[in-house]
Amino acid sequence: MELVRCSRCGAFYTNNGYVCPKCQAKDNSELSTFKNFVEKNGIQLQSISQVSVSTGISEKNLNRFLNYDGLEGYKKLFK
Repeated sequence: MELVRCSRCGAFYTNNGYVCPKCQAKDNSELSTFKNFVEKNGIQLQSISQVSVSTGISEKNLNRFLNYDGLEGYKKLFK
C-alpha cells in the first residue's frame, strides 16, 4: 500500500486521487467554480491571479488544477 501526500492539506492517504478524502469535496467544488469561470471568461483571461481574485480560489490550487488530467486546454489560456 503506497502512501500519498495530499496536495491540498499535506495529510497522507492511501487511495487514488489528487487529494485526500477529507479534501475531495472542497477540491471538487473549487474545480467546478474554476471550470465555470473559464468557460464564461476564457478569451478575456489575463492571469492566474485575476482568476484567483475573481473566484476566491488560491493561486496554489489553481496552478494545481492546471496539472490535472483533462485540463491541459485550460493551461494554454495562461501561457
